[in-house]
Amino acid sequence: MKTVNDTIGTADKVTADVCRIAADLLGIPVISAQRVGGSGNNRVYSLECDNSRKYVAKFYFRHPADKRDRLKAEFESFSFLWAQGIKGIPRPVAVNDEESCAIYEFIEGKKIVAGDAGEEDVKYAVDFVANLKRLNEIAFSHNIPPASEACFSIRAVIANVEGRLDRFGKLKSDEPEYRELGSFLMDDFKPFFSVLKKWAREQCAASGVPFDAEIPLEQRTLSPSDFGFHNALRANDGRIVFLDFEYFGWDDPAKTIADFLFHPAMALSEPMKEVFVRWMLDAFKENNRLIDRLKVVYPLFGLKWCMIFLNEFIPSDFTRRAYAAGNPLDRDQVRKEQLRKARNLYRKLKETYLKFPYAD
Repeated sequence: MKTVNDTIGTADKVTADVCRIAADLLGIPVISAQRVGGSGNNRVYSLECDNSRKYVAKFYFRHPADKRDRLKAEFESFSFLWAQGIKGIPRPVAVNDEESCAIYEFIEGKKIVAGDAGEEDVKYAVDFVANLKRLNEIAFSHNIPPASEACFSIRAVIANVEGRLDRFGKLKSDEPEYRELGSFLMDDFKPFFSVLKKWAREQCAASGVPFDAEIPLEQRTLSPSDFGFHNALRANDGRIVFLDFEYFGWDDPAKTIADFLFHPAMALSEPMKEVFVRWMLDAFKENNRLIDRLKVVYPLFGLKWCMIFLNEFIPSDFTRRAYAAGNPLDRDQVRKEQLRKARNLYRKLKETYLKFPYAD
């Protein structure tokens, strides 16, 4: 539907279309739709119906350059988890693939302020992941596909970073931001990446962690992939509700841990990061090689996060971010800020990669 999925169009017209689509899905009149904070991929609206019930309508970004079906992944994962008694997520209500829209229950609550998460919150997050891990005992769960960009071997992590790096090598532009990007990638990122690839092989050989072999199913876990307090609400009843399962599927718990630590919106304190790692390792204690694997993949996933920061230099990725924002973005300023983040993380990784900072 063009008026919802495009950035062009009056606010009143878009709101009317949102109400119409939602009413068709719910089977009841929708009297108002208000834009609320969404992810970097989609547009989210709170809905009020004429029976005073509230829901959330989520319109998913689609682009020919991005083949991921975020709507299907999220709605089906919520439906599966809800059926298994996992209730720390929004209840899925209705879906319309043609309109790229799904309806979920409305959660009364507030966003968790970055940096404010304490031990109780961290325990809630670890318990949630542990509950997902237990679902590998259900035969049907084995039909669930891998999470988006899941990597089950050390070689696969490296290949993922190489693939992302290749995307930037294909960009052609004389704009100043692109020249700065090229300088960072050629002079800093690529030489350090070469060092890390050699180091990873040496660490695998020394610790006995397989470099090429994939971890078996029993060592994997179901994961939202983009998991953390940045994608959560503190409900009015005190519980934490986790959102945004667009990349849900089977994943390596080492990746779940690394992404939780690296995500820039998390802003966990260093002591809370140590607590999270300790409790996650305990939750997966039957996997006694997880810590050795984590130490190898942590800086590699750090380089992947450098690449993620730079996504806005990819035209289709910038289009997705602009779609989610719903208003014009200062492209040059956004790219300059993302390059700053990538440089800062690169410097930190270069200083710390020899020793995993959150466990002995």
